[in-house]
Amino acid sequence: MTEMDQSKRKQTLLSVLLWIVALVMLGICVPILFWVCRNVGVSTPPTQEKSSAALGPAYEMYVNNLTSSALDGLLAVPKVYWLAEDVVIAPQPNQDCFGAADSAAGAAEVLEEAKEQFGLEETMFQPELELRPGSVVRWYLDDTIFSISWKQVFRNAVFAFSEIKIAHPSQFRRYLADNTFASPIQYKPSEMARTVNAVTAMSADFYKYRFVGTVAYQRQLYRFDGRNLDTCFVDTNGDLLFVPMGSMVTEEETLAYMEEHDVLFSLSFGPIMIENGEITVPWDYLLGQINDFYPRACICQLGPCHYLLVTANTEHGYPTVLSLRQFAEVVHSLGVRHAYTLDGGQTASMFTAGEVFNSVDYGGERTVSDIIYFATAIPDSDFQN
Repeated sequence: MTEMDQSKRKQTLLSVLLWIVALVMLGICVPILFWVCRNVGVSTPPTQEKSSAALGPAYEMYVNNLTSSALDGLLAVPKVYWLAEDVVIAPQPNQDCFGAADSAAGAAEVLEEAKEQFGLEETMFQPELELRPGSVVRWYLDDTIFSISWKQVFRNAVFAFSEIKIAHPSQFRRYLADNTFASPIQYKPSEMARTVNAVTAMSADFYKYRFVGTVAYQRQLYRFDGRNLDTCFVDTNGDLLFVPMGSMVTEEETLAYMEEHDVLFSLSFGPIMIENGEITVPWDYLLGQINDFYPRACICQLGPCHYLLVTANTEHGYPTVLSLRQFAEVVHSLGVRHAYTLDGGQTASMFTAGEVFNSVDYGGERTVSDIIYFATAIPDSDFQN
């Protein structure tokens, strides 16, 4: 190649880079100008002033991902995603990201990929696990969420597990039937999970069935009752915050707590099952018939944005149901340090990979008022690209 050819090649590459930079700057400047035109010079009352902070997160994600697309192949700028608080219907999961195996070892490769992608040092699921005979492992993995579900036998009962790791806490959500507090219509958990495009979901506290317990949803306190039940609040970090019954006895205390801890929603069934590595099941409790023998359910937090959903049911050949203390002892033996009891019995239903995963007792799913779920944060348009 002659010096003249090399010079022309350098000039061409420089021109391409300049065009890319110009396009990126255009993508950054146009939204800024749009925002300025909408907000600068507009007289609004002090109580209705608009803050650029409201634009910040969405704008930051837009600029980052626009830059990533523009510099694809030249610089490694990873895309980031999260879900806005007012989003009810999450993006659809990518069907190509689902997988299944008939043994724990068959999921070893996807597990290693997920551990590297999310920086996971420890996971509850291991390729050496002894699964319930005849069961399968199901998983989902994209850039924002890893979910893996499996079954094991403990105390002659079948335990179903879903371990979830999300990239952003906004992917952990609660959904009330029809997105409305006290909706007169109820649905099966799987129906609600499909409605919101959940990757993995589980029945929650069935708040509509009773009139005790604190109900917070989308930052609003709809029902206050801090005297009768332990409450699990979920904050914007996706952390489970346990508040024992009797700790907050006025609505003002609860509202102050929600504001101080940036609470998004609550779960109100209980009791707190495991806290700081200690089993905390009381000898008596208002709900759940904890000393009798029923199917059980709980949610556990394993680390930041890292969770475990658990149910215990009967299946053919495994007819045992457990007291809550027996259930807690099994979960605790796995190394779980934080767990909160959810509604069991026929309510307990786990959903993943587009179908109910556990064997729901008493004839199958019942209609309920609410679920918790985990979603992908990747927009449908990005999957299509």
